[in-house]
Amino acid sequence: MRKGWRGTRSKCQKCGGGLKLLSRRTISLLLSILIVLASVFLGCSAKSELPAQYTNDRDNFKKAVILLNEARDLSNPSGAEKQGSFELSKETEEKIFANTEEGIRLGKQVSDEYLEYLHPESRDMFKQKLIKGTEIWYEGIEDNNSGKVVTGLQKQVKGNELVIEWIKWWDKNGKSIADRVFGE
Repeated sequence: MRKGWRGTRSKCQKCGGGLKLLSRRTISLLLSILIVLASVFLGCSAKSELPAQYTNDRDNFKKAVILLNEARDLSNPSGAEKQGSFELSKETEEKIFANTEEGIRLGKQVSDEYLEYLHPESRDMFKQKLIKGTEIWYEGIEDNNSGKVVTGLQKQVKGNELVIEWIKWWDKNGKSIADRVFGE
């Protein structure tokens, strides 16, 4: 025992008896309440799990967005906006084409149900703006490369307009979607 500590018992002023231990029933009740509160608290703070049927969709969505962003970045090198025109290396062009083709392919595999799970508007925005816009843009590149310059440029402009709609929408709504897609 510590020096100066006395082992005296407190006395209840009303009844004069010593402090009584809590009954088993009271302890059991308190433990039950604590368990319920802990499970409610932990359940509310836990991250919602992605439904299993959406795992492939999430992966395809994520990869498609990343590949198409990389292709767009490669096709618009820094400083290009200051130049009237510029040329890309053959390797860069091949990377743009490969990323675009794979991004479109993966994007088409993402289910409408998953896109609606992410956000009520994401099905239309993803499929009709990003994927369709990228397809039209890519067709324009192919037309341009095969000598159909006017048609190719028109398609590129139309495709870019659709992709810009996606980008503007993503800027407004993408944070909550990105947390669900890229944060998991």
